[in-house]
Amino acid sequence: MEGDLEYEIERLASKARFLKVVSERSGDQSLLSAAANEVGNAYVDGVARAMEDSGVLAALDESPEITFGNLRRSAIPPEDSVLLRRAGVEHPEAEITLIIQYSRRRFSGRQEVPPSEMAHRAQDELKRGAMDLGEIAMGPSKSEVSPRKKCKLFNGIGEILAGAITGAGNLLLAGGTIVAPNPATAYGVIASSALAVGSICQGIGDLRGE
Repeated sequence: MEGDLEYEIERLASKARFLKVVSERSGDQSLLSAAANEVGNAYVDGVARAMEDSGVLAALDESPEITFGNLRRSAIPPEDSVLLRRAGVEHPEAEITLIIQYSRRRFSGRQEVPPSEMAHRAQDELKRGAMDLGEIAMGPSKSEVSPRKKCKLFNGIGEILAGAITGAGNLLLAGGTIVAPNPATAYGVIASSALAVGSICQGIGDLRGE
């Protein structure tokens, strides 16, 4: 699994960086088409399954209002900033702050959809995002799609990819601490996993225009 996760991090980070470039030149239909293909081939469900197998998703489902509601920057491992930067995020510290604030609001009350299910929805939402990019690429005029909608689309896809990348990186850093817990390290693992799921949730919300 370690080798698979390392490969997924690099592959997804490459796609995320390419998406960042395309977002800055979103009037180029050939680039949009290439981005649609890249996103359509982005496989993140394996990361969600690995997070499930490790037990971190079950831990997040247990008391999301407490885990997410009390999420603090001090609990997030510094490696997450490095992973976000690899994903093309120019200001990872600001991004972490935004995700924490979003996660507190999103999971502060009773949850109809548990965090684990949101993580598993990432794959289908990426496919839908890829289809939207493809439709824009084939459109007769870029003026038919508002800049705000394009921005939401690129942001949503980028946030889902970043969430998957940090989720995979978190599992690599965790090692065996879930199975044989080291309390100090396990605390950072859960916080980092919460950040990853929060990023995915935020991305899904942007793709749905919420």
